[in-house]
Amino acid sequence: MKEITDYQHWQETVQHVHLPRWKELPTLGLYVDQVVTVVNEQLASFDVEPLTKAMVNNYVKKKVIQAPIKKKYAVNQLVDLLLIGFFKVSFNIDDIRAGIAQLTIDTYPQLAYDHFAAVLESILTGQPIDDGIEIKPANQELMESAIKAVLAHLKAEHIFADMRRRQQPLKVEKG
Repeated sequence: MKEITDYQHWQETVQHVHLPRWKELPTLGLYVDQVVTVVNEQLASFDVEPLTKAMVNNYVKKKVIQAPIKKKYAVNQLVDLLLIGFFKVSFNIDDIRAGIAQLTIDTYPQLAYDHFAAVLESILTGQPIDDGIEIKPANQELMESAIKAVLAHLKAEHIFADMRRRQQPLKVEKG
């Protein structure tokens, strides 16, 4: 029987990822502990660095995300943290913020986030995007390229991990 590699397991896991759409996220204000839990649960399949309370607090202090109101975070802040948690694998915070600003300049944040989730799932499954949301071609290219960069980075990390574990090059099927 063929051994399942870490990379193969990761690849199989991410093909089944479904990010919640804006309306599926908690609408009641969440405290920082709850925000961290929700974000980490949603991003766990990607095997990215977990978000911590200290990270969230730093993002607020540096005005990367809006400050909570009465210590409670709203959906828009939760979405920002989901995006930051995903993209920080390959991009710095300033670039992530600039990308979010670029994508929401002509599109409501809710639509932009829902489209991001649909594009990500489309790339992971190889299925066409079928969300009915249209954004500017340059913004679409930015979104797709950034998602693919993160996924390529994560893929390479898992391949390297398997190589180190086996102490030899890993044969990887294209895909």
